[in-house]
Formats: sequence, structure tokens, C-alpha cells
Amino acid sequence: MTAAKKNDRGRGGRGGPNIPPSVPEPWKLRFSARILTDDLGELGHAAYENARKAIQKKLPIDPHQYGDGLRPPLGGIHKLKSSHVRVAYHIEEAEHEVWILMIADRNVIWDRHEDEILGRLGGMVESQRQRRAAQSETDQGRTKGR
Repeated sequence: MTAAKKNDRGRGGRGGPNIPPSVPEPWKLRFSARILTDDLGELGHAAYENARKAIQKKLPIDPHQYGDGLRPPLGGIHKLKSSHVRVAYHIEEAEHEVWILMIADRNVIWDRHEDEILGRLGGMVESQRQRRAAQSETDQGRTKGR
């Protein structure tokens, strides 16, 4: 074996560079504050933990692939199935975030909690608006101080 061939080993075949496959940036998960205060008590700890594991395993990778979109009036919201539990979430493309809105039993989430899901989405949109405004003020303060 020539010295040139020895140097080519381990470089992704036929002497090409060993470039790792492109891995997309994981989606950031943001949970509604009411999940711990309201949903956990209604659902139970074991069911909540199963749902949390499914959320953390699947949604950071590709929230579009693992969840189904809902019809109006819940358009723009997706659901993730985990045993007898459903997770309602919204994909915020611009921020590369997944907003977890509610975790509830499949028998009651869509009938009893539709308005509450929409309310939580509205609350998270408002929170996002406030974060952006605060960030903008911070950025403007930095540029004026220079």
C-alpha cells in the first residue's frame, strides 16, 4: 500500500473529506405556565411524565413530522399522541420554537378545553411580543451607548 493510500483512510471513502451529515438545529420548547398549575393535577403525575418524555423526544427534532394539525377553530395548533394523553402545541416558525399549550386526557381535551387552549395560545403570543419589545429596547440601549 502506498503512503498516499494510507493517508486516505478514514476520510469518507475514495479520499473525499469526512463531512458529518447536516443535523438541523433542535426546536426550542416553551411550556405554558398553566401546564404545571392546572394540567398536572387533572392528569396525574405518571401520565404527565409519559407525555413529557414524548414531547422531549419528538418535538425538538421535527414538530411537523410527529404531530397532526387540527381543524378550525384550532387551526395552527397541532396534537401529539402519547398513550391516552394528547398534547396541544403551536409551532412558532419565526422563533424556531414549539409552544406546548396543554396536556390533557384524550377524552376531554378537545371538547372541554378548546377555549382554554386558544386562550393559552393568546397568552403566549402576548408574552412573545413583550419579550421582543424588551429585547428591542435592550438592543437600542446598547447601540446608543457606543
